Amino acid sequence: MIISHSRRFIFIKSAKTAGTSLEAALSNYCGGNDVVTPLGDYEFNRDETGRWVHLSMNAEGFEQHDWGVTIRDKVGPAVWNSYFKFSIARNPWDRVVSLFNWKARNDKSLKPKTGLLGKIGLPVDELREVRRRFAEFVLGDWETNDRFYVIDDELCVDSIIRYESLADDTLGLCRRIGVPPIELPRLKSGFRPGQYHYSQYYDETTKAIVAERHRNDLRLFGYRFECA
Repeated sequence: MIISHSRRFIFIKSAKTAGTSLEAALSNYCGGNDVVTPLGDYEFNRDETGRWVHLSMNAEGFEQHDWGVTIRDKVGPAVWNSYFKFSIARNPWDRVVSLFNWKARNDKSLKPKTGLLGKIGLPVDELREVRRRFAEFVLGDWETNDRFYVIDDELCVDSIIRYESLADDTLGLCRRIGVPPIELPRLKSGFRPGQYHYSQYYDETTKAIVAERHRNDLRLFGYRFECA
């Protein structure tokens, strides 16, 4: 999350939307009294070349995933009402798959099991097991992203970047906040096994659950379920 007093913008960082990459790139144009929250996993402060790319500063009292309403109450009406506010949205069905794989990296209960066939080197239908684990995950407890950019069922930011058009939208953002075009580092990526399209994870039940929980995203941004 970034509060740039020098450029008068607030970036509200949503989850599993390339928010860390955008935060890292924009942090290089912050300084003085600007606020940039640190990452919980410091290994992700560096890009694929090992270069340090995320600069945190003045973040006491703020968290990287503070909700929109929380930031509003912390900064007060003068800042909240006059600064340019933006966040990132992503197709909900794709985002939940990304969230599942992110959590599975440290949770053995979410990882597919290959059983005896896998142990002896025979082919295994990995996707079938992934779908089973994913269904269990979807039925469990996880949060949507509208807590970052929706307050009282209304959009609380001035602009939404779409993950699906990240490069173009980021270019427009740079023009709006007065920074040169930025190149986003690849951070927190590469955790989806087999690179399956998100639609391959779903059945009708899990598809409906994700739609119901993301009803604000569907209403505000018109996202639809798309097959590979």
